[in-house]
Amino acid sequence: MKTSHGTEFNVAQLLKEPVGGRRSFEMEIPMDFEEEELNQSDPLTGTVNMLRTNRGVLLEAALDGTVTVQCSRCLTDVVCPVSLEIVEEFQPTVDVVRGTFVAADEEDAALLINEHHILDIAEVVRQALLLEVPLQALCREECAGLCPICGQDLNVGPCDCSRETTDPRWDALAALLNEAE
Repeated sequence: MKTSHGTEFNVAQLLKEPVGGRRSFEMEIPMDFEEEELNQSDPLTGTVNMLRTNRGVLLEAALDGTVTVQCSRCLTDVVCPVSLEIVEEFQPTVDVVRGTFVAADEEDAALLINEHHILDIAEVVRQALLLEVPLQALCREECAGLCPICGQDLNVGPCDCSRETTDPRWDALAALLNEAE
């Protein structure tokens, strides 16, 4: 099993093999996504298996790592473990034997093997990672969050702002009550 530290694989030799040819790689992917919600703590590690199919290359990947996201209540950093299972079929754009362009299904450009026979898994890993990250991460279940008025972290202690808010529709009734006193 080969070791790879990137997201690009030259699959020219695999494409020359008959259907059923295989490659396996141990992966370490230091991701540098430009997504605001994704700050990767550690590189993703795991295995990538490639299988030659009649249409191209079937990729199966199992990757684990951690990402740092913000708590949805208090905005502190939370480290979330992620486990990705990816199964995608990539199609070549050039016939490796003849060197001619092939009509590939361009529905998803991320699943195409380029004219240099490079299969890049960065986009499918990014998409899988975005689906794996929790929408509303919490630093802990009992997180009190931030005060909506002054912004004080209520996990540290209570704030001093007044939280009494009344519905303005009750002002007339409050005025009558004050007159009665």
